[in-house]
Amino acid sequence: MAYSPLDEGRLAKHPRLKPLAARAGTTAAKLALAWLLAQKVVVIAKAADAAHVEDNRSALDAALGAQLQAQIEHAFPPPTGPAALRMI
Repeated sequence: MAYSPLDEGRLAKHPRLKPLAARAGTTAAKLALAWLLAQKVVVIAKAADAAHVEDNRSALDAALGAQLQAQIEHAFPPPTGPAALRMI
């Protein structure tokens, strides 16, 4: 479960994710949500208004090809060992 899937907005501005999103023709936030959803992760994303809810929901429609998924996974490798969860 991703309680703060966009890292409180920081991921939407991340210098490794923004170029991938631009090449995919979408926003970094939507790409991050789409990748999580493709991994079958439950996503709890903040939405301030109805338009924001719809924008978040549109991540379900994003088609992530194998190459793009590999690029995201390369840019954000999983942890190599146990780590404490950061409190937000």
